[in-house]
Amino acid sequence: MMQAGDLISGKYRLLRPLGRGGMGSVWAARNELTDRDFAIKFLLPELAKNRDALHRFFLEARACGQIKHPAVVAVYDMGQAEDGTPYLVMELMEGEGFDQRLARSGVLRPGEACASVAYIARGLEEAHIRGLVHRDLKPGNVFFALDDRGEVVPRVLDFGVSKATAAADPKFVRTNTGAVLGSPAYMSPEQARGDEDIDGRSDVWSLGVILYECLTGRPPFDGVNYNQLMVSIMLDRHKPAIELNPAIPPELSAIIDHTLEKDPGKRVRTARELAEMLEATAARITGTPYPGMPMRPRNQSIAPIAPSPTPTETWVEVKNERQNSNLLVWISGSVFAVAVLGIGGVAIARSAPPVADVAARSTAVLRQAQQRLADGLQSPVEPPSPTPTAEPMRPGPTPTAIELNSSSLSSSSAATPPATPSAKKKKGGGVTRPGF
Repeated sequence: MMQAGDLISGKYRLLRPLGRGGMGSVWAARNELTDRDFAIKFLLPELAKNRDALHRFFLEARACGQIKHPAVVAVYDMGQAEDGTPYLVMELMEGEGFDQRLARSGVLRPGEACASVAYIARGLEEAHIRGLVHRDLKPGNVFFALDDRGEVVPRVLDFGVSKATAAADPKFVRTNTGAVLGSPAYMSPEQARGDEDIDGRSDVWSLGVILYECLTGRPPFDGVNYNQLMVSIMLDRHKPAIELNPAIPPELSAIIDHTLEKDPGKRVRTARELAEMLEATAARITGTPYPGMPMRPRNQSIAPIAPSPTPTETWVEVKNERQNSNLLVWISGSVFAVAVLGIGGVAIARSAPPVADVAARSTAVLRQAQQRLADGLQSPVEPPSPTPTAEPMRPGPTPTAIELNSSSLSSSSAATPPATPSAKKKKGGGVTRPGF
């Protein structure tokens, strides 16, 4: 008998009991080596002596170890306690069971029910791909847990009665084919008959029963005893869910009917197909895309909120938008060019010297040069003394040319007299001209 404080396998310290099921009890425990909390599931002592039950118990560990999906509880370790009791080490989750939630709220809203069952179906898809069938799906084996982001997500528990199909790993051994395993109200007709070839469509049936109960508050089949319930599941036709709850959309009621077909060949074929149908329905009910849905199903589309325009209207709208865009670009470019030219003109004007001052200085210098030239022609200039290397002087202008130039320069000078001092004479002849 397990008690709080017991140490299992030298590392797991039991903290408190979490629950008890048909195959064992579950405890919260802490790994004293890593200081991390886990949930440990122990097989009941009376079942530990049953070889077939012991096999199914360890099959759960290996099955869950293969499935990597957030909708399936993770199994980290397995072993046997000091007294020989087998156990599984699973992640410790915070939340409540699906059965507890239904007992508290009665029924779920259609959109919430679709999203929850669709998420569970995605996790079962991973199990079916690996050839594993759960065979005991019910609200008690689904846990609404808080994830790392604080969101509530459903998690599938207890693969203890799972059955390996032909696609499974060879190390998985099938259970006795004639044994009736699972919760009676959620069994498929092939399970109730004890058929050997059970596949993923049996889990699809169970998901349909869960969805039916979420929306109506009762399972689709019932009986006063176990035998009558089995006969009802195999032969009776269920009442459509929309008749019990008119708030259910007709398309959702039709999906439930499709999952509860007696013949597996007429049922929804795979958990993935069911998930896609429910995700699309949840998107239409809530008006928002289903979280995590990569794309819309090919044969189902969400109705638009407003009527979409005709091809002509769409082309006209696009054309007008392009014209408006081009006009806006042209106006923006023009304004930018004008701004650049204005800024450049101001910069050039500020850096250029004053035109009036330059012109005045040029006129004054020219008049001074004319006056000095006239003075030099009128005064006698002594010829320079010849030197051995000096070149001979060129003959000066004729008197007529000198007089003509003098008179012309004098007349120009008389109009505007120069304001500069007379030029200084250099020793040995010549005239120096300051500034030239």
